[in-house]
Amino acid sequence: MNRRHLVIAVSAAVLVAATSLTGSVALTHRAEQRIADAAACRLAPVGDVSATLDNPLAAVTMLRGAVGDVDVHAEHLRRGGMSMALDAHLRGVRTDGATHGGSATVTVPYSPLAKRLDRKSGNAWTLGTDGRGLTLTGVAGPLGVPVTVHTDMALRARALVVTPTEVTILGRTVALNALPGSTADTALAQRLKPRSFALPALPSGVRPTVARAGASGLTVHLALPSATAGTTASATAAHAEAAGRCAAL
Repeated sequence: MNRRHLVIAVSAAVLVAATSLTGSVALTHRAEQRIADAAACRLAPVGDVSATLDNPLAAVTMLRGAVGDVDVHAEHLRRGGMSMALDAHLRGVRTDGATHGGSATVTVPYSPLAKRLDRKSGNAWTLGTDGRGLTLTGVAGPLGVPVTVHTDMALRARALVVTPTEVTILGRTVALNALPGSTADTALAQRLKPRSFALPALPSGVRPTVARAGASGLTVHLALPSATAGTTASATAAHAEAAGRCAAL
């Protein structure tokens, strides 16, 4: 999953679509469709993309160079062999490409994440959430007793750290440090060690803020920096060169 390309793609899509509408009193839904089309082209392969302009007078304010806040949502986006959803909110977008920053989230369903975790750990886990954090459900011992591991998640030094805190066995939940053998050099102790997963490189100024386990999957939240017209134009030009045909939208 290359979040650098995701973030630049959304910014470039908004800039190209907004610029093409400068000086036109097109209906707001037309502007939204142009942005969605441009984002879909740059994020390909992708299933469904939609865009929303938060300003009800966006079609008028674009005459003065102001687009306003823009929301972009993409479903069934495929990166690294996994399907994911992208939501981005850009604040104070202008037709010259300047923004006042924003935020984005990338959500990956649990099933493909579980497959990658299984390959890395050698264990079979089903991922989910208990409403507080990430859970890993599997079996333990020679009898295959069902077990659910409850964890805390934290972002540290550009990595996602998953730390087991509690274990539920046969309907009873106990703290990890109260579990016999959990701190010894045993197979159980090895399975319950904290795990660190490196995050892909991000553009300058973009930073991950929090990771959450939700009903639809694991979500990483990103803070996007403000951009001047010059810096956004440079990113757009570089991305347009790679995207080719998308620049014409």
